Amino acid sequence: MYSPVVGAGSPLAPPVRITPTDDGLVGHCTLGIAHEGPPGYGHGGMSAMLLDELMGQACTAAGSPGLTVSLQMRYHRPIPLETPLRILGRVTGTDQRKVFAAGSITTEADPSTDLVTADAVFITPGPDRARALFPSLRGEA
Repeated sequence: MYSPVVGAGSPLAPPVRITPTDDGLVGHCTLGIAHEGPPGYGHGGMSAMLLDELMGQACTAAGSPGLTVSLQMRYHRPIPLETPLRILGRVTGTDQRKVFAAGSITTEADPSTDLVTADAVFITPGPDRARALFPSLRGEA
């Protein structure tokens, strides 16, 4: 409800609307003035937060909910404000409790041009801790 990325009750959230794809998740949002870094563009930390959320939710959607332990960002171009964005998150592999993910941000108008890309590593907690952290999964972790 109050997530700064997807929470309808958060004054900071764009909010991102997320739907499944064949290999992960896609999010759609438009950043406003509250998300500004350089004049007219989104703050780099907002880009990191968007990608961390989408990649984390992609892990959960793939059956491996986890916590971020590493997030590597690459900023290719600035994120324009008041422009519909497309955010992708997908799982790229697993190694025991480690879940590897990749993500990107583009504009809706030009989805082939990456503005920001990221790679992340998530750790799936043990079953008891997973149930406490992700109660909506109801024992599926």
